[in-house]
Amino acid sequence: MRHKHALIAGYPRAMFRHVFMALAAAATAAASPALAQPQTAPRGDDWYRQQLTDLAEVLGGSHYLRILCEGRGDQRWRTYMQGVIQREPQYSDDLTAAFNHGYRDQEARFPTCDETTRQMEAELRARGLRISQGLGAHHTER
Repeated sequence: MRHKHALIAGYPRAMFRHVFMALAAAATAAASPALAQPQTAPRGDDWYRQQLTDLAEVLGGSHYLRILCEGRGDQRWRTYMQGVIQREPQYSDDLTAAFNHGYRDQEARFPTCDETTRQMEAELRARGLRISQGLGAHHTER
């Protein structure tokens, strides 16, 4: 299943702040203090693009696992992905491909919702939190 990016009209320019806050809230229970440390890697354009791509893949996998367990009506992570694409339209194709890749990877691994599936979603949320913190630091340095 491929997801096309349909932009949400009027999505706030400060979208990353909202994504970071949502990921932080969602991952609080799953992330240990050591995992919650922001990344300190160099902050060049290649790094930024790779981090965005990694975040898109995490959001795709999280989206699949969430709808598997909570139902198709739950579009939380897909909606956040749409906001990322709106904020960074120059990476639209790469981000859409990464989101779809993450979705398909988790779809292949988890055909049903069980405790292992829920644990994987928690791990992906923690990973998304780490990535988003690095991206947030990148934006505050500019």
